[in-house]
Amino acid sequence: MRAISRTASPSMSRRSYWEIAPGAANAAGQNLTLALAAQYGKDNISFVAVNPGPVRTERWAGLVDAMARDMEITREEAASLVAYLASDLAHFINGTMIEIDGGQQKPLMDRFRDR
Repeated sequence: MRAISRTASPSMSRRSYWEIAPGAANAAGQNLTLALAAQYGKDNISFVAVNPGPVRTERWAGLVDAMARDMEITREEAASLVAYLASDLAHFINGTMIEIDGGQQKPLMDRFRDR
């Protein structure tokens, strides 16, 4: 089995008026993932979208204060999911979107705006 995983953003599934363009772009990417999964699944190639929440990186560290630290995932957590999806253990996962965001129900920046 071969697996192709792409990363996206939860902005597609968590609507916010100020994320219209990124949400539309991510929805198009998800449609592409589903179409490719349908087309190539019969050839034992799977396509999965991984939508991480905020990932703790040097770039992200300057954008959020300590209050949001419990809402971040690590690079290793995101990479572990992608490694699993690329393994033979995930051979039956195809044409889906997996969110790895700690169950956030609202975009992070909306939370700051609403304070």
